[in-house]
Amino acid sequence: MENSGNSNQYRFLIAGVLSLIVLFGWSYFFAPKKPTPDANTAANANTAASNANASTANAQQPVVAAPATPAPQPQAETAATTPDTTPNKLITIKTPLYEVKLDTKGAVATSWILLKNKSPKEERPLYADGSTASNEKPLQLISPEALKRAPQEVPFRLSTDDQAVNSIINDRNYTVSAEQDTIELADGQEKQIDFTLKDASGVDVTKSFTFHADNYIQDLKISLTKNGQIVPNTKLLIGASIGDHEIVHHSYYHPESEAIAHANETVYRHQGAYFTFDPQNQSTVAVPGNVDWAGVADGYFAMAAIPATQTQGLEYRASKYEFPTEPYHDGIISWITGTKKTSETRHLITAYVPVNADGTVTRIYTGTKDYFALRAYSNDLTNTVGRQIDLVDLINFSNYSWLRWLTKPLSIPILYALNFFNSVTHNYGIAIIFFTFLFYSLLFPLRWSQSKSFKKASGNAPKMKEIQDKIKDLQKKGVPADDPRMRSLQMEQLKMTKDALPIGGCLPMLLQFPLLIAFYTAVTVSLDIRQASFMWLPDLSAADPYHILEFAFAISMVLSMKFTPTTATVTPEQQMQQKMMTYFMPIMMLWVMWSAPSGLLLYWFFGNLVSFGQQMVINRMNKTNTPPTPEVVDSVPTNAKKVKAKLSTS
Repeated sequence: MENSGNSNQYRFLIAGVLSLIVLFGWSYFFAPKKPTPDANTAANANTAASNANASTANAQQPVVAAPATPAPQPQAETAATTPDTTPNKLITIKTPLYEVKLDTKGAVATSWILLKNKSPKEERPLYADGSTASNEKPLQLISPEALKRAPQEVPFRLSTDDQAVNSIINDRNYTVSAEQDTIELADGQEKQIDFTLKDASGVDVTKSFTFHADNYIQDLKISLTKNGQIVPNTKLLIGASIGDHEIVHHSYYHPESEAIAHANETVYRHQGAYFTFDPQNQSTVAVPGNVDWAGVADGYFAMAAIPATQTQGLEYRASKYEFPTEPYHDGIISWITGTKKTSETRHLITAYVPVNADGTVTRIYTGTKDYFALRAYSNDLTNTVGRQIDLVDLINFSNYSWLRWLTKPLSIPILYALNFFNSVTHNYGIAIIFFTFLFYSLLFPLRWSQSKSFKKASGNAPKMKEIQDKIKDLQKKGVPADDPRMRSLQMEQLKMTKDALPIGGCLPMLLQFPLLIAFYTAVTVSLDIRQASFMWLPDLSAADPYHILEFAFAISMVLSMKFTPTTATVTPEQQMQQKMMTYFMPIMMLWVMWSAPSGLLLYWFFGNLVSFGQQMVINRMNKTNTPPTPEVVDSVPTNAKKVKAKLSTS
């Protein structure tokens, strides 16, 4: 199940096309363009640039205040019938992996900081985007904008069809079982914290959180009754917009938080820009089918709820707002002209996950999108829940289901390979270089065959042109195609093209094309590459801050294309096309790849260098041995061998 807008954008080109179409197709598909839904180009008139008070005053009313399907209110009791005398408290839970703050008002999470990534392959500290050795920013997953809203749009709120019940369970202070305000857990320890609330209207709600110190899974038991009856259609709210909120500005390569779920036996993704917003900048999208899990995630971090049993009625609600940013260039054109943007449209997305309100356990995953970690958690959850749970699908292998079948199986081996090389070299930049060299070495025999194929085609070019001219002359004279003379020339053409078909020479490029897509995917989803430095590059998952690699990549592409054999050019039009291919394509790719992850550019740049070196070796090995030509000299060289004159018989 995919966004409707995705089907109208980009068409993946099939294998077997010529190299020019492949390159154009790749650039067209991966061009870092923003999505163009009809309602997202209008900027929100109010920005948060003025001050915090103005931002709060202009904040939209929370979506949770309006039920998805208007229903009659059978009872009109409100929370005002019982005074809220329970004191408000903040409960802090500290573990080696994360630090959480729970507010007794609503029993919700107002802070969730990830401290460490723990997977079968590694353990390392985590910091927010833009962190340096001297300024390590905490990785806060809760949106600052969501905290400004009134009421706050934070995780673990509840929603029902009864607005009066919603007001009680989300706006009142709960009684908490924890005696201390701060709870510290060591590896292997766990702690259950109960939040309870009873109202005179008959509403009785309990949220029981169980935190495990050594993993990212939390257990949440929700019991919600009214007058002794379980409240139907209870939904747990996940979000809004869980992720790294220190990203200065989002792009195609650094997307903001999106809706993500496994429903109706398929993966559902919905980016903020694809929502259709009303005049109040609000939007709701219903997701049909049985829900295995649902949540919100950005490129590297996620929060998802896994109900005890499959449920129905999932929906996502979103709002958009204008966010002031530090001045930035949004592309090579603005970089050349010196124009900068100072704001961008952002979105708050909340998942309304239907859950069982009878006290059964809903698992909450709040952690990294590390492939190796998600694979381990998926196996554990499958055994615990009793149905297939694959959290690996939290990773955005592609927005397009018709392409995901290719990128996912190809990207996963690349993740393993890069992880292996990194374990040897202890640097992901060097690991990428090792991987690139190994892959291009495997392509060397094909490249050699390519060179021989094009060389043979070039040798046949003059004779081929002569045959083409003869065929044209016969056609002008009106000679039919089945004429023996015409057939003879056509058969001669076929013989000359034997073992010199250009498509055979394009095979190495066609093999590189899907790998390039998969490598792009691996670089953008690998948590290991995030904030991995190499030489002057502070983060291989981000663009080169000095744009050195972009220009180096374009220049290396010119060299690689200039020295790679191509089909013979026998007409001025063909020669012009080849020149455009050699020089225009690198310029176009420079524009396309301007803000691409430096890890991807490093792979492509070093691959071009390896290709250039291989081609020099191949050209030397395939050099034609031509006999020396006679040379006319004015005088006999001193080292010339004397030839004995023959006697004449005349």
